[in-house]
Amino acid sequence: MLQLSNITKHFGEQVLLEGASVFFNPGDRVALIGPNGSGKTTIFRIITGEEHQDSGDIVVDGKARIKFLPQEIDSIRGKTVIDEVMSDSKDIKLLKKELSAIEHRMAEGEHSEELFAEYSRLHEKVEKDEKVSLEYRAKRILAGLGFLPKDYSRKTEEFSGGWLMRIAMAKLLVNPPDILLLDEPTNHLDLHSLLWLQEYITAYEGILLFTSHDRDFIDHAATRLVCIENSKLVVYKGNYQFMLDQKELRRAQLLDAKKRQDKEKEQLQDFINRFKSKASKAASARSKMKYIEKMEEIVVEKEKKTLHFSFPQPEQSGKEVISLMDIHKSYGENKVYQGVDFKVDRGDKVALVGINGAGKSTLLKILAGILPFEKGTRKEGFNVLPQYYPQYRLDVLKAENTCLQEVDSVCRMKSELEIRKMLGIFMFKGDDVFKQVKVLSGGEKSRLVLVKVLSNPPNFILMDEPTNHLDIPSRDILIKALQDYTGSICFISHDVHFIKSIANKIVEVDNGKLTAYPGDFDYYIYKKKLMAKEAEEAEDLKNGKIKTTVKPAGINPGQAPIPEKKKVKHDKYKREKIAGRLVKTEKEMNEAEAGYERMNKMLADPETYKNKDSVNKIKEHKKLKERIDELRAEWEKHARELEEYDKSVAK
Repeated sequence: MLQLSNITKHFGEQVLLEGASVFFNPGDRVALIGPNGSGKTTIFRIITGEEHQDSGDIVVDGKARIKFLPQEIDSIRGKTVIDEVMSDSKDIKLLKKELSAIEHRMAEGEHSEELFAEYSRLHEKVEKDEKVSLEYRAKRILAGLGFLPKDYSRKTEEFSGGWLMRIAMAKLLVNPPDILLLDEPTNHLDLHSLLWLQEYITAYEGILLFTSHDRDFIDHAATRLVCIENSKLVVYKGNYQFMLDQKELRRAQLLDAKKRQDKEKEQLQDFINRFKSKASKAASARSKMKYIEKMEEIVVEKEKKTLHFSFPQPEQSGKEVISLMDIHKSYGENKVYQGVDFKVDRGDKVALVGINGAGKSTLLKILAGILPFEKGTRKEGFNVLPQYYPQYRLDVLKAENTCLQEVDSVCRMKSELEIRKMLGIFMFKGDDVFKQVKVLSGGEKSRLVLVKVLSNPPNFILMDEPTNHLDIPSRDILIKALQDYTGSICFISHDVHFIKSIANKIVEVDNGKLTAYPGDFDYYIYKKKLMAKEAEEAEDLKNGKIKTTVKPAGINPGQAPIPEKKKVKHDKYKREKIAGRLVKTEKEMNEAEAGYERMNKMLADPETYKNKDSVNKIKEHKKLKERIDELRAEWEKHARELEEYDKSVAK
């Protein structure tokens, strides 16, 4: 149990929290929501005792263990990865029920050589078993976070900051505390590790508080949201979109109440002004004056300025945007690609996915034409205008330049007024345009690069982690702009919500090979699970866990062979049957997709969420999406059957 009761915290004149209260129970997985600087990390530090509140109480179960994973950690040195991950697990309670029972008997005064021998034997056995179990759990968690078996025995100082964060996270998860605090845990994870963590923490039985800029991660992992609003902690029991809709609804209600209150005050003040000097009405005027003074002021929080922009629609390119043929690329002894082919067509919005180090950024740079390769061909299509948005913003920014100079360097034909207007759209107001790049925050650098990319509208955008350092509102606006964009996109991201919202094609990069999935991210996940299941069944069959009887195709026991004449008729019927299943599945898939599009529009309308039935509609929307994925897989199966059948007949 964890309770924050009437917490107040000031930093100088800045009020972070004022009488903030919230209660957590075991099993709660809570996303802490609020803009940068609103006090999220401060709340974590108050809970751990690293900082103290000005007033109020933190109530925690006396036996509860609290662990905190910050956004950055000091260097971890001196141990191997596996030893570091297991080093904080000394306080795991290893004793089983039998051991506890013997201890109880000994505490009651029972002593004998047999009892002591049994205690020693049982203690040694449990300790040994738990050590094996602990090591197994540590390796499983490390594997989930992207470490290879050869990494377990490496020294921690050999790893970069992002991997050290993963080691620190594994250390917490191996011996999970009663209260776990994670500050932006997905920042240093690739997509595969993020999805693993997303699934892993849903089984966590303690109290989990976390911050994140990934909407999909929040929706998947959190059982409720706690939002910092007007220095208070407000609880929402729905997903992120539900929170936004409720905030908008409450703001509208407050505005309405504020208008009524202002009108009432105006009427009362008018009465006071008119009659305060008249003896017969003076008492009444004073009464109304006291009423105004006691009236609780309705405060409506000012709407925060958000980033609003849209891409200027580009010139149309040819049908084939870019193609790579037989590409070979190495870094010294490390052969990243050996003879890989890749193609982007007009209208493709391709997400490159894969573990860190798989070669995604290398592929993106080759596509952008900024990275040479040893062998192969890179061919741009007709009228293709590519533009590259790098992961490391300083790759395309000069530290000493001002914001104005940076944008001017790529659009010489525009006046200073036009450039300042575009910078203003991206929240660089007034003298902000004269800030040097070196003093900008990560989010400001990201926005500045976007201005440069969009100044000369390209028709092929290549983006490497475009959402890094952007808060959720800015990410949502970028998503909307990319959804409306008519050009082609190839991008890398570990933000699942961003990928789901943009990509219409997924390409997995793994061990120098590219595998294309012609569908959105949900379809990719569905296919990966299906392939994993098929591989597991094949392995079971190979190991004799599944027995099967193989019989000649088309012949049942006791059935005479089909005469040649009748076989032609039978074959024709078989083809029609497969083709009929294909047509039927395609029709059902088209109907389901049309229904899904209708539901998309309905769920995009804020009015939908004012209805109590909105939760059922969201569930229905999710089921419909799952059904579409099933139908796509079924359609592919029938199409493959028909193709294989036609090939067999042709022989």
